[in-house]
Amino acid sequence: MKIFQDSRNLSACRSCGAPVEWAETTTGKRMPFNPPIVTVPAFDPGVILTGRVVEDVDPITVSHFATCPDAKDWRRR
Repeated sequence: MKIFQDSRNLSACRSCGAPVEWAETTTGKRMPFNPPIVTVPAFDPGVILTGRVVEDVDPITVSHFATCPDAKDWRRR
């Protein structure tokens, strides 16, 4: 998964109160992760043209959807 480096920010889950780190994916979606987001530099010529730095999310980084006890309440039907 690729995220924009300048989109990352900390907050708390509105359901369980756990700390989350939000990031915008290169597809334009905002996604919550359990902090910290571990990344590696990425090279994507199509995105570099936007002037925003892109990072690849390391697979050890866990989406908060995977661990939140209330995740089912946020799923779209």
